[in-house]
Amino acid sequence: MKHGSFSGRLAVLAASIAALLPAPASASFVSEANGYLAVGFAQLFVADAPGGSLSVTGGAAYPITRRLGVGAEIGYHLLGSRNVERGSLVAGVDYSVFEAVAFLHWIPERLGPVGIVSVGPGLMSARAELSTSGGGAGFSDLAVEKLAPAAALDVTLIQRSNAPVRVGIELGTRVGFLPSDTWTLATARVAFHY
Repeated sequence: MKHGSFSGRLAVLAASIAALLPAPASASFVSEANGYLAVGFAQLFVADAPGGSLSVTGGAAYPITRRLGVGAEIGYHLLGSRNVERGSLVAGVDYSVFEAVAFLHWIPERLGPVGIVSVGPGLMSARAELSTSGGGAGFSDLAVEKLAPAAALDVTLIQRSNAPVRVGIELGTRVGFLPSDTWTLATARVAFHY
C-alpha cells in the first residue's frame, strides 16, 4: 500500500468520526473548550508511605453532548519524604508522581452537590528518589523510577451555573500499575473551572 493512499484513508476515517459526533450543547457544558486548575493535597498508599503533600493538576474539557465531555489533564504530586535506617546508615526517600490522563466527563442531573464525574486512563511516572550521605547501594531497593499505565477517577462538588469562574472541591484517586507494585493515590483539591 502506498503511503499517500494510507494518509488519505486516515483523513477520511478521521473526518467520518468527527461527522458522527453530536454537536456540542451549551446547557450544561460550556459551548466551547474550557479549562480548570486544581490545587490541594495527595496521599500515597503503599507500604511505609510518607504523609503526603502538594497536588497540582490542570486540564481542558470539550463538550460532546449535553451531559458528556472529553478532556485531558496533566498533574504533579509531591507525596512527601521518609527516612529509612539500616544499621548505622540513613537514607531519605522522596516520593513524587507526574501524570497525564485522558478523561470522559459526565455531568449528573441528580447527585446532589456532585457536578462532574471524570474517569479515564492515563500514564503515571512514579518516582521514589534516594538521598544518602553514604552507602546508597544498601538502599537501592527503595528507589523507583517507572512509567506505568494508570486509571483515574475524580468527583467534583461544584455549582451547576455557567458562571465565568466556578470553584469546587475535587476528590479523586489514581491507581498506577507499576511492574512490581501498585501505587494508589487519594487526592483532595480546590478546583477552579473557567
